[in-house]
Amino acid sequence: MALGGRVGILATTGAKTGQRRTAPLGFVQRPDGSVLIGSGTKESRGWTVNLKANPACSFKIKGTEGRYRAALVPADQRDEALAEFKAKMGSFAERADWGDLFVLVPEA
Repeated sequence: MALGGRVGILATTGAKTGQRRTAPLGFVQRPDGSVLIGSGTKESRGWTVNLKANPACSFKIKGTEGRYRAALVPADQRDEALAEFKAKMGSFAERADWGDLFVLVPEA
């Protein structure tokens, strides 16, 4: 995904440590200001535990950091969200072993 330039930096609070943790992630920016992110490999899924424990997070895109609240994409909306992700992310997204998908909703 880095080759496509669609990578942002997610900052979460560690579920066990309470310390700030960061992870580079591919993303899809939506017109409503929300951001769709997903865990594309088994090795990159540690951050999902942090978001499930504490959905408050930040996400940095091109040097601009915003505050968000993460919501796990519900099972009945997963296929649609995954199709959106694959359509915008290209060939990498087609090959990935997808785990959890989250929508980051901007905080007011």
